[in-house]
Amino acid sequence: MSVRRDSHGSYLFGLGALALVIFAALSLFAPNFLSFANLNSMGSQFPEFGLLALAVLPTMLSGGIDLSVVAMANLASIVAALLLRAGPEFAWLAIPAALLIGILCGLLNGCLVAYLRLPPILATLGTLQLYGGIGIVVTGGPAITGIPSWYGAFGNASIGGFLPVPLLVFALAAVGLGLYLRLTPSGMRARLFGANPVAARFAGMPETSLILKIYGMSGFIAALAGLVILARVNSANADYGGSYLLLVILINILAGVSPFGGSGSVTGIVLAVISLQLISSGLNFLAFSAFARDLFFGGLLILVMTVRALFEGAGLARFRPRPDKATST
Repeated sequence: MSVRRDSHGSYLFGLGALALVIFAALSLFAPNFLSFANLNSMGSQFPEFGLLALAVLPTMLSGGIDLSVVAMANLASIVAALLLRAGPEFAWLAIPAALLIGILCGLLNGCLVAYLRLPPILATLGTLQLYGGIGIVVTGGPAITGIPSWYGAFGNASIGGFLPVPLLVFALAAVGLGLYLRLTPSGMRARLFGANPVAARFAGMPETSLILKIYGMSGFIAALAGLVILARVNSANADYGGSYLLLVILINILAGVSPFGGSGSVTGIVLAVISLQLISSGLNFLAFSAFARDLFFGGLLILVMTVRALFEGAGLARFRPRPDKATST
């Protein structure tokens, strides 16, 4: 266990060094990169997919995955938008209702995995379509607009003139999730279960309740991301963030989260989010199109997985399911 922890620590050091190198290169070769407007814009943009990446982290630590986080975020934002637009007497319900929707969607994912024993990747792929379809039915297709201006101001405001509110929300969520994973029994069990589910079962770990808590947590953070998205773009759309799922998976893999569970950290997610935002800004300065960015990020995902496998000294065989993982879903 200590070997894995040391390896992860070395990987995080390398990831942090990568972020610094990218930052230094952009500072030297992109004159407007260090402008206040650009830095403030980046601080407002990356919390959206950063929160979604945090939502996926607990499920991957436990040996599963949640592909429905973007759809849950969109559905939560739609519910909040409808209540905000309904009038002041319903506006106060918007945030609690959106968070409740996220938790319920997450619990449904957990039920499919815990009770029906569906593979997490298939269960959440199905609910990705389910939640997206519900969002389209509710909205009728077009985006929901007419959100009160005070809510939109929240998403574009800055504290002290330099700290974007979405960035503060992301920071608080990262700290909260980090404390949950390190200090609570459920958080620590999630990592242990992902490392060796068979041993965890023999040790009497409450598997069903653990999976429900993990996926409920994922839904809660995804709904939080939906509220931030709603505040930032001032509208709710069932199809928003079509490319975010690729980014979210890339962030977790780049952060050092094992595809088979048991390894990963919030610190890694934060460093990976910053690195990806810096890379995205660099591509913008180089006038890359959105389609070229998706191509670049897809290739980067494959490259990172390959390099990680070789870096850890296990070759590509490390990414093949181990026998004790075959029964984890």
